[in-house]
Amino acid sequence: MIRHALIDEKRKTYEWMCLSDTAAAHMGGAEFSVNPIPTWEEFQEAFEDWYYTRDGRKFGSVMIIFNENKEIGCTCYACFHLHERMAELDIWLKSESECGKGIGTQALKDTIDYLNKELSINKFLIRPSERNVRAIKSYQKAGFTYRNDKENVLRRYYKTEFFDTYKSGDYGFENTAVLTLEL
Repeated sequence: MIRHALIDEKRKTYEWMCLSDTAAAHMGGAEFSVNPIPTWEEFQEAFEDWYYTRDGRKFGSVMIIFNENKEIGCTCYACFHLHERMAELDIWLKSESECGKGIGTQALKDTIDYLNKELSINKFLIRPSERNVRAIKSYQKAGFTYRNDKENVLRRYYKTEFFDTYKSGDYGFENTAVLTLEL
């Protein structure tokens, strides 16, 4: 189950993404030196307040994942930088103890279903680290296809004015996987 995060929940979503025991799987340290753990101030710049407001939902939103009435992490979508009816997704769980149970996979499916029904989005992009094999497998279980033709895919998704800004992803072009799902 998912719901939109509120502005007063921004700090906890930062802590889940950047300060939890799951952060080492996607940022910081020697393995992810090109994607260091952001400070609170850097997170606030990357995740502008509109990600947490009703008015911003047409551009993107952070959503809280629930399992058995317990908050376990977030999904996020952004579409401001993509062509019509497309969204880029992200997901992070707040604890390793929540990983490997299929909850994240289901949360992605729920996010995709929500975006399709509410915003008529039918093309989805997700870009984890190539090293995060567990995430890639989870995304494939959710219906995503791993793409070797990265640059061609990104040119089809990103608006021209955003292509150079977002092409490299969080891990550099070669180390950022590209997965897509089309309904």
